[in-house]
Amino acid sequence: MPAEIKILERAEMYLRKLSEGVNPLTEEALPETDVCKQERISKCLTYVADYLKQKVMPVMERREKVVAPKPQKVVKPRPVREVATQELVFTPEMLSKFEISVEPVSVSGVVRRLNFLIPHESGMMPLVYADVAEVLSREGVLLKEEGDKGKDLNLPTPRGEELGFAKVEADIRGHHSIYTKCNADAQKFILDNIDKCVAQANERLARRKSRAELGETGRSGKEKFHVTEEQLKNYPTDESPVPVSEIARRLNDLLPQDSNVEKIYFKAIRDWFVAQNMLEEKKTALGKIFFEPTEAGAQNGIVTESRVGKNGENYDAVLYNGAAQKLVLQHVNELA
Repeated sequence: MPAEIKILERAEMYLRKLSEGVNPLTEEALPETDVCKQERISKCLTYVADYLKQKVMPVMERREKVVAPKPQKVVKPRPVREVATQELVFTPEMLSKFEISVEPVSVSGVVRRLNFLIPHESGMMPLVYADVAEVLSREGVLLKEEGDKGKDLNLPTPRGEELGFAKVEADIRGHHSIYTKCNADAQKFILDNIDKCVAQANERLARRKSRAELGETGRSGKEKFHVTEEQLKNYPTDESPVPVSEIARRLNDLLPQDSNVEKIYFKAIRDWFVAQNMLEEKKTALGKIFFEPTEAGAQNGIVTESRVGKNGENYDAVLYNGAAQKLVLQHVNELA
């Protein structure tokens, strides 16, 4: 019921905005030729918005109050897995118990199913989502993109889509989510590359043990991000524009797997461009933060590409072409 009331509230707001000649998604004025600008249509929209607010929504709220509260669900605590001390190993026998789902499942869902195969008292290091996502990124199956609120999204590339990975948008527990699902072929691809995922998990275990031996707590104790001239020679020479998260991934791939150097986060690169007055932070009428290139940024290879957002609104994605990437490489050891 609360979810229905929220939907009605949003519908009332959308109708109200349209009746006033405003696009409710972008807060921009509608063109004079738009049908909502016609007086009869505008009055009709206002009438329906008033009807929702005065007649329908109060009834829904009263119904919500008289509904008897549901008995509180007793949640059983999950059994706590022992602290991992042993390297992860998936034997052929263990993997034979993995059931390929006919229905597509998320990458996290595949990770959970794999971890169910680990004997509870084995002390093995479990997989995490990042282990699998990192391998899929290296294989050219997933590509990191910057989502809302600066959150990284791992979405399928064209090759990933051919292998059975698909981008999905859904409202989960009241939040709009964008993530990747795997059909049966995609799940098999992960299983075919499971050794690489296991190596990622075991690297985490090795780093944890190393920190424990050094008596380190809290921060990782690693060196700040930096790369050598020799390592920079391995940076891809692709000139096509990419998001800042992809630049960060490419830079992190230059580091040896056993490196004691912290990885760089895309925000460090983005903030460097802001400090150089090549990117400008702005806010929409609704208070959402976004970035766009300044004149200096455009001259140095920062471009925008029109895309469609989760609510169907158009927005400009900020991308960095070859010139902008070269600028990053020239100042790479200043970024962290």
